[in-house]
Amino acid sequence: MDVVEILSQCGLFAGLEDSAIRRLGSVCRIVPVAGGQQLFAAGGPADCLYIVASGRLRAHRGDGTVAGDISRLEPIGEISVMTDEPRSGEVYALRDSLLLRIERDALLAFIQQHPSALMAITRVLIQRLRHNLSAVAGPRPPSRPALAIMPAGPSVPLAGFLERLEAAFRRQGETPEWLDARRVDAALGAGAAQTPLGGGPGHERLIQWLAEREQGGHRLLYVGTPGGDAWSERCMRQADRVLIVADPSLRPVDSPLPGVLRRTLLRTPVELVMLREGPTPVPTLRDWMANCDLDSHHHLHPLRAGDHDRLARLLSGRALGLVLGGGGARGFAHIGLVRALEEMGRPIDLIGGTSMGAFFGGLLACGADSRELRRIAEDTFVRQNYLNDFVLPRVSLIRGRRFGARLRAIFGEQMIEELPLGYFCVSSNLTRGVTMTHRQGPLSLWIGASMAVPGVAPPVVWNGDLLADGAIINSLPTDIMRSEGRGPVIASDVSTEGALSLPGVDGPDPEALLRQARNGPGLRLADILFRSATLTSESGTKARAGLADLYLRMPVSGIGLFDWKRIDELVERGYRHAQRLLAGFAERIDSDRHG
Repeated sequence: MDVVEILSQCGLFAGLEDSAIRRLGSVCRIVPVAGGQQLFAAGGPADCLYIVASGRLRAHRGDGTVAGDISRLEPIGEISVMTDEPRSGEVYALRDSLLLRIERDALLAFIQQHPSALMAITRVLIQRLRHNLSAVAGPRPPSRPALAIMPAGPSVPLAGFLERLEAAFRRQGETPEWLDARRVDAALGAGAAQTPLGGGPGHERLIQWLAEREQGGHRLLYVGTPGGDAWSERCMRQADRVLIVADPSLRPVDSPLPGVLRRTLLRTPVELVMLREGPTPVPTLRDWMANCDLDSHHHLHPLRAGDHDRLARLLSGRALGLVLGGGGARGFAHIGLVRALEEMGRPIDLIGGTSMGAFFGGLLACGADSRELRRIAEDTFVRQNYLNDFVLPRVSLIRGRRFGARLRAIFGEQMIEELPLGYFCVSSNLTRGVTMTHRQGPLSLWIGASMAVPGVAPPVVWNGDLLADGAIINSLPTDIMRSEGRGPVIASDVSTEGALSLPGVDGPDPEALLRQARNGPGLRLADILFRSATLTSESGTKARAGLADLYLRMPVSGIGLFDWKRIDELVERGYRHAQRLLAGFAERIDSDRHG
């Protein structure tokens, strides 16, 4: 490792004379840190400064929130060293890394001899402090995260998967570089790939060689073996994201990977890619989710190029996430947005929704297109009235059985985790006052909970808690979609501004609503209940809108909660509005991708 070259490229010391850089290099020490290993903890002594020579670290503030990631040539620990205060947070290695360590006393002595270094350090300190104070501070994802591709067993058709994934990356403008044990041995000598991970010259040499490959500008893809050998463990510890590739016949108990993951204590995301040819449920899926502590999972047809394209977009942060808000009949405008996206050829990769948005999102995640959405919506809410099983209003206006049966007829026994597209819906926990995010379990049940307007339909009881309409707390869950970190987010908001009113009545008149024409278009109990339930949620609409890359406030004014028969008008409104805004959005994200 060329210590002088690394120091000269680091922002702290760039611009110093060569003699000064060489002097500083003489007091540096190379320190290997294994992936998952803690570098220092909050409250620890500020006895040294580190510079990342290769690898990646992550810093957590004292309150446990993520402060940011530290990549190659970036310093860590400089604030504490310069202020002579204990470490303010925890830092650990996301992957196997090599660091340069400079003791505090040696650094201060160097600064006295080279005062210009103090200015550079001060500049970096100010930038880091500004970042820490930012409300949106967080880890910066690497531009091209390195991936570890790990076959769960010998039956996995890995060669075909790698070929199709590489083609998918190339179609989106990337040139991936594969690294397997054979290539490592060819470059560094027979057996180099199986170098023990415990340290030593061979270990550091291999890490440095891998770091040089990553600096080539390509996306690096580490390919492991089914046996869980030293090279496979190194692949997982060297990557920013781990993909376990399995097929429905494989069980976690038959694979060494769960044990390797537990032993290595990885802090990088671990995702499962399940290669399946049809919609038949995968009985081993929940076992994989439980035994590998997965961050997410993907269903791919082994031969379908579109599935591999979607995975490549998800892995490169180019996936399109769609968030659909709640609003009763006004949610029909979502169908127009979906139609506009289809006409533009923009596939949806991730879907989240609340209330009526959860309903349409669930249909999309099952593979429905805009025509199917339109047909099912008309059958459910226009031609049939599945919300008319009225009861004596002890807890709600309707019993909800007919609508629950309708949801089961539409979605069957489909489980959320088995859906071909990533999907979540939200409900409001009335017991605890928090949002519940549903990513597993019966699709029809959790969509029903997300649509259960308090007072109109009974809440769903789960583990003693009462779950109701998601729009009560979060009418537009862009925050949840944004936390996925998969790419641009489109949000469709069908809530209305202006609240409820009764024009022509000055009042105060406590009986004005009671004198409304019974068959007229006046306010109804359900309208009042829905508006009352979502007041808190709508107060946060502006903040949630700001989390979307494209926010569509749908033109749904004048539409009531149960104006089901205006479906054609609403679909057309949503379509025309989306058409106007999507063109510029598509140009913008395409420009960002090629910039």
